[in-house]
Amino acid sequence: MTPLTRILAGFSPAAIGLGISMTVSYGTMFYSFAVLAPAIMADFGWSRSLVFGSFSVALLASAVFAPLSGRLLDRFGGRAVLSAGTVLASLALAAMFFVETPLAYLAALVAIEAMATFVQYEAGFTAMTQIRQGKARAAISAITLIAGFSSTVFWPLCSFLLEHFTWQQVYLWLAAINLAVCLPIHLSLPRHEASRNPAAAQDLPLPEPVAGRDRTIALICLALSFSAAGFAIVAVQAHLPRLLLETGYTAATAAAVGAMIGPFQVGARVVEVLFGQSRHPVWTAVAGNGALLAGTALMFAFAFGKPAAIAFAVFFGAGQGLAHIVRGGVMLYLFGAQGYGKLTGNLGFFRILVTASAPFAIAWVSDLGGNRAGVAAIVAAALLAFLPVIPLLRYAARQTAGGTTAR
Repeated sequence: MTPLTRILAGFSPAAIGLGISMTVSYGTMFYSFAVLAPAIMADFGWSRSLVFGSFSVALLASAVFAPLSGRLLDRFGGRAVLSAGTVLASLALAAMFFVETPLAYLAALVAIEAMATFVQYEAGFTAMTQIRQGKARAAISAITLIAGFSSTVFWPLCSFLLEHFTWQQVYLWLAAINLAVCLPIHLSLPRHEASRNPAAAQDLPLPEPVAGRDRTIALICLALSFSAAGFAIVAVQAHLPRLLLETGYTAATAAAVGAMIGPFQVGARVVEVLFGQSRHPVWTAVAGNGALLAGTALMFAFAFGKPAAIAFAVFFGAGQGLAHIVRGGVMLYLFGAQGYGKLTGNLGFFRILVTASAPFAIAWVSDLGGNRAGVAAIVAAALLAFLPVIPLLRYAARQTAGGTTAR
């Protein structure tokens, strides 16, 4: 296969559509918060702890919906769940226009993040495993390649909209964009793709699933790694603009650094498509979490100027980009396609429980000990994400040496 063929292998119409909808879903429902939060604080005079703490509570509440999302996806299919989720998510975004009190603000955020579990990566990956009959690794990579530009598109877009509209009006724009772009895509999703789809042929045959005690150990390792990586990623995404501004960077430079994460995120995914498709995805987990650890550690060097910020964007972008592939690919290869939605929903519950605390926890630690203490907490989480994937290498080696299972 040529490099171009490898990159294009997973780009079926369904994968392209889901990549676009994931870009919009993450941009409107997640990345927008980091840009709009300072405007909310300034408008109401609310504290940082209140604004970011409410976001953490909303993420925590959404954990309740993750297992439900997985079960509904297994029962009704991706098209129905993603379509209904898009409508409800758009209504939740529009509800932010009417916020006037802290309680209303919290309720709207809870609604947004609850609906996110029905329209973001885990839901999209489950839909693709259904469409591809389990042969979804190349398609998952294609989805994340496209959606990797979400922050690159939506951080500048939200900043632009905020210059011309109030933050409440920006949320109306986000609701309209989400509905107009994502709903037609989700309604058009097929139930299955043809078995001779050439992209599906690029996937490695699925090995025999890990079973018994090994399955329990692997699930614990993944729960720890996914949760810690999610904490580090969400903490950076929620606080990066603030950390850069408070270090002395201009607003334009802070926005540029944030926008750079997307291209490096996509670049890492291109490398994974070119060189990682022939290897067990656990190796992608090792590389991705290692890059995440290096990137977060470079946040200590922000005071040294733009080169340090660019180096951070390179490594953090790569780690974040591979983290989303890992959540889809490792699960599929270690445990198989049967019951994929239920399993991702259950692991998503634990991951969201931990990551939900990130915006508030880092704000609280920063208030108590300064920004360096907050960065230290983020680096510790990245280290905890890296260590549990090491034991998984023995399962990858065993599966690589063993047989495959029909799918």
